[in-house]
Amino acid sequence: MPQLHVERHGRIPDEEASGILGFLEECYGRLRCDDLDFVEVLLFENDELWRAYAGAERRKAGVTSAEFDDAFIATHDAWRGVPRISISLQRKSNLHQLVWEGALRHEVGHSILHGSLEYYVFPMPRALLKTAQEFPALASNLTDILYLLTLAVKDMEVTRLLVSNSYVEDQEAYARFVMKPSEQDLEAWRLSSFSAEARVLCLFGRLKDIAPGLVLASRPPTSRISLKELEESVNYLPEHLSRALLDGMTKTFNTLSTDTFLNVQRSADLLVSKVIEPVLRNSPPKPANK
Repeated sequence: MPQLHVERHGRIPDEEASGILGFLEECYGRLRCDDLDFVEVLLFENDELWRAYAGAERRKAGVTSAEFDDAFIATHDAWRGVPRISISLQRKSNLHQLVWEGALRHEVGHSILHGSLEYYVFPMPRALLKTAQEFPALASNLTDILYLLTLAVKDMEVTRLLVSNSYVEDQEAYARFVMKPSEQDLEAWRLSSFSAEARVLCLFGRLKDIAPGLVLASRPPTSRISLKELEESVNYLPEHLSRALLDGMTKTFNTLSTDTFLNVQRSADLLVSKVIEPVLRNSPPKPANK
């Protein structure tokens, strides 16, 4: 089991820190991660402290993708070369206990599977580069598209790891929580009509949300999450797009290997053909500037 180093930001009660530490240790013990030696656990009193710290760390690490972290319950990164889990205690108060536990175990899974810097610096998939050559307006969005794609692939891998080690009930609760579209998701889709590239970003922004639920729904009869629930989570989209999104993600899961980099390349191939290219090809031409 790895050594856990806890760092507190703000007022963190001793009993709260000890409870989280014990919870994480239990998870690492069950998952038997013999290759992981050390994990940093950052505890924040509130979101303000967490957001300020995360922003500074992103700048130090030279992270160029847009920030999509506000909706996360907890996060994992390895920008400094070691796995690091960040937790804002403010977010715990509004969550069901099972959702909270599922989120923390989710980040433990990331530290085991994606606990080094290489899992945060992915080469651009050939399928995305080729599509940007055909549709040049997409080029400025490639970094964000790749970031959102890798989040979804890694979340599938983590969910597969956890449910295969009997963490099912909490992962179902977590999956149901994240798969529900937020008001920001709905508003972003309403506003995305101005460009095909904005619609692509909106669609890829939902990949991470539906990834855990899709893994669980692919495990009947043990899972209580159904494909119908997944369909309902994206039913605000046009039917052909929601169907393409779920179909592409299902095929991604069905081809999932133990190689994250190969999984990202395969998912890029699938989602470019099923989602990106249809959206861009069927978009009406923009009016010429007068």
